[in-house]
Amino acid sequence: MMDEFQEKWPEPRWLAPNRVASMPDAHGIAGVLDQLVAHIGRAAAWLTLILVLLVAGDVLFRYIWHVSSVAEQEFEWHVLAVIAMLGASYTLQQGEHVRVDIFYQRYSLRLKRWLDILMPALFVVPTMLFIAWQSLHFVGMSWEVNEGSPDPGGLPGRYLIKAFVPLGFFLIAIQGIAMTLYGITNLNQPEQTTHG
Repeated sequence: MMDEFQEKWPEPRWLAPNRVASMPDAHGIAGVLDQLVAHIGRAAAWLTLILVLLVAGDVLFRYIWHVSSVAEQEFEWHVLAVIAMLGASYTLQQGEHVRVDIFYQRYSLRLKRWLDILMPALFVVPTMLFIAWQSLHFVGMSWEVNEGSPDPGGLPGRYLIKAFVPLGFFLIAIQGIAMTLYGITNLNQPEQTTHG
């Protein structure tokens, strides 16, 4: 499977599907950061099963027994928010993020390698850290007022869900750092070691 991918998509290893720190050359800080994101991403993926069961139960109770719960519906979107915030860094790690390759695919290997260093280092990491930092005030205000649901029968502790906002953006920054470090490692490598 990986050989097929490598033949079709000659991209850096960190963009290959299912790339995690179990790669033979993963070491040091990049490997630790990669492994952290991989574990959190896999845990977030399991939350998808919980969300499906919650929604199915909600539909079943609502349409068969005509019973509905505001708290259950809020819990569903809380789980979805956690999946999105924790899963974004894993999505980036696995190369499944939205990416515009109109120009990138035509660049030389050397230019691609430089872009693989510069883009995460100059755009992904600073932007995600800035958003995480800015969201701390938003989360702090929610904690101060002990924010809960404004709806009758809703869930208390909305500040707990809001705390995932800075965490999620911080995890994307961590993955950006790992990508930058892998890019630096691959900068002077022969072409075949970058892909295989």
